[in-house]
Amino acid sequence: MLKGVNRQILEITNPESPYFEKIIFFVRPEGLKADKSDLYSEAEKLSHQSKKPPKTRRTAREKAETLVCIFLGLGAGVALTAIMGIIA
Repeated sequence: MLKGVNRQILEITNPESPYFEKIIFFVRPEGLKADKSDLYSEAEKLSHQSKKPPKTRRTAREKAETLVCIFLGLGAGVALTAIMGIIA
């Protein structure tokens, strides 16, 4: 369902960011009374403030799974070494 189709937007198509192709700003109704150059300068200022996305935090479960995999790998290495020592 599409609602609010009577909105004004401002689109910045070439932001100086390696992550974003374009930025779309939805202008508030009271913002339409402002000067066009003011809107563009505010949009440019906001687009330059954007930095790389924040790092995603790993959950406790993901950390536990990583530790289990490490210990299983170490155990497999020890078992293979023991087997190779017995055969040789």
